[in-house]
Amino acid sequence: MPSLTTMLLSVLLAQQSSSELPLLLTGSLVSEHRQTVVAPMSDNWRIQVQWLKPEQEPVKAGELIAVFDAGSTQANIERLRNQLNSALEQLKQIESQNAQRVMEAEYEVQRRQLLLEKANIDAGVPAGNLSLYDYENNQLLQQRAITELKKANEDLSTARSAQITELEKQQLVISKTAADLQEAEQMLERMSIYAERDGAISYGLHPWYRTKLFAGTTAQPGWLIAEVTEQQGLYVEAWVHEVDIPRLRQITSLTARFDIAPQQPFSVTLVQLAQQGEKRLSWGNAQYYRARFAAEQLPIDDPMLGMGLLIEGSLP
Repeated sequence: MPSLTTMLLSVLLAQQSSSELPLLLTGSLVSEHRQTVVAPMSDNWRIQVQWLKPEQEPVKAGELIAVFDAGSTQANIERLRNQLNSALEQLKQIESQNAQRVMEAEYEVQRRQLLLEKANIDAGVPAGNLSLYDYENNQLLQQRAITELKKANEDLSTARSAQITELEKQQLVISKTAADLQEAEQMLERMSIYAERDGAISYGLHPWYRTKLFAGTTAQPGWLIAEVTEQQGLYVEAWVHEVDIPRLRQITSLTARFDIAPQQPFSVTLVQLAQQGEKRLSWGNAQYYRARFAAEQLPIDDPMLGMGLLIEGSLP
């Protein structure tokens, strides 16, 4: 049975040999000038990619590059438009009906005022000029006319209040419907994506299966569907395992090779390392840090975005 010293020595030798191994990273060629195409928010948690511009075709700014299924959104827009038209027609009816009620109430007030004036004249005739019955009857008609005028004024006030309330209520219905329609139309606009720059389009990967997405895929809002990138501002991007971060920070010389040209190594420099790690789906539970590497010159002509590279670095 080996001694404790022998076991410790074996561990130290293993650690030493491990630290002498070169650090190997896989990366890809990307551009800092890029437009991301993300599955837009919709009224459903699933959305279909109806059409994507083919990857082999160049992209010009302003071109349509992606279309998402907007069937339910279009149906909702038609429903809201009909609902808005109905609400506007109903507003006209409410305006007409309430205006008629107010006008009738105003006419009733004027009529009751005239009746009160006549009753005042009759009630003003001295009791000596009339029989007791006629005199008392005139006084009674005067009181009744006053009461009827008061009631007519109350009815007029009620009609005017109802007119204002019903109009405001219908205006709220119209405003809400119009806001819902505007939101639905904006959502429909987000279903068609146009290029913001000249470049090339590359399809994204399925976040679970890491397979390339395509037209017809059913995605979820927020998924990266594609990217439009320019052939400028090129750099190498890699994801570094949390265990390799200390070694990467110590390395001063890094060499990269394209997968299609392994015999043409070239120097790269680490220019940026993320301060916060991320979990990459299907890569396990470890944290990965995004790293950016720059090269003064690439060894191949007309490199294509997305090309794979192997980055190698050794401790000094």
